[in-house]
Amino acid sequence: MSKIVISGYYGFNNAGDEAMLTAIVEALRKLEPKVALTVISGNPTETKTKYNVESIYRFDAPKILTALKNTDLLVSGGGSLLQDVTSKKSLLYYLAVIAAAKHFGKKVMLFAQGIGPIRCQFLRTLTKWVCRKADLITVRDEESKAELERLGISGEQVLVTADAVLSLETVPRFKGMDILRKAGLDLEKPLIGVSVRHWENDKVCLQELGKALHRLGEEKGAQVVLLPLQNPTDIPVCDDLSFYIPDIPGSQVVLLHDKYTTEEFLSIIANFKLLVGMRLHALVFAAVMQVPFLAISYDPKVDAFVHAVDGVLAGTIASLQEEDVVREAKKLWDDPLEKQKERLEALRHLSQSNVEQALALLQRS
Repeated sequence: MSKIVISGYYGFNNAGDEAMLTAIVEALRKLEPKVALTVISGNPTETKTKYNVESIYRFDAPKILTALKNTDLLVSGGGSLLQDVTSKKSLLYYLAVIAAAKHFGKKVMLFAQGIGPIRCQFLRTLTKWVCRKADLITVRDEESKAELERLGISGEQVLVTADAVLSLETVPRFKGMDILRKAGLDLEKPLIGVSVRHWENDKVCLQELGKALHRLGEEKGAQVVLLPLQNPTDIPVCDDLSFYIPDIPGSQVVLLHDKYTTEEFLSIIANFKLLVGMRLHALVFAAVMQVPFLAISYDPKVDAFVHAVDGVLAGTIASLQEEDVVREAKKLWDDPLEKQKERLEALRHLSQSNVEQALALLQRS
């Protein structure tokens, strides 16, 4: 029986990261049903129950070291673990886990990671030193590969695949319909889903987005559904946005307060006519469920995903304008980008290859 330890930003009610863990666990078990999985988590009790895995608290160093000493493979990822924009400490943490696994002579795979930005020169040097020791590196976009090359890691060591969440299967929309009905929404009217997150200097962006959503609600007879992907972190910014959306005659703005599973998020999004999103994995969920999406960029990872799927960017947090959102949303309303489907299918295959590469690495060991 193969033993794998998975390290990432798990156990924090972030829908994107939980979806990544769902995708990784499901794909590993599909290809190797008896694999023994241990997940390092911020909430090990919840993670153990939810995924039927062993789980260790992320700051329980003795248990983590014991697990790494006894494992066959460390999977680091997916997600944007190796960056110092949100926190330098988190970058040091994930590098320390990788370094510890290599200290014990274990195989290490950087799994579908989004690399950077890393701004601190010391941390760039440290990241290069640690990542060079990895046995296999897959990244979710070309920009991540380019960033590793800028760090001094040969492109020959790096495989460009795709975000792990893209390997998830589509789900029926009925569960989402029940959730939306219970929230008081009229499913006979079109729904515009919105995923926002707090970022520096986002007030003007939220004001412009609020005005755009009001216009779309009026002109399309649509309802606005605010969908926090990290609960409760995203609740305050959703409240702020709702304040900037004037009353829509004959329609409504609804904030979904509950916490949902990956399957429930996908099912909810399946009922949207359009999704407008800042958070990367709101866009990825929409792509999985073949729902048109309009992106608002706050980070290079959003731009990279939009470029990869030939998607539509309304603007950035710093530059968003009401007119741009309305114009691009109307285009998607009438023409939901059928041309994306072929590209998305190719990315799904690349996403599934991450796990195939991990198991191949185990076999080589």
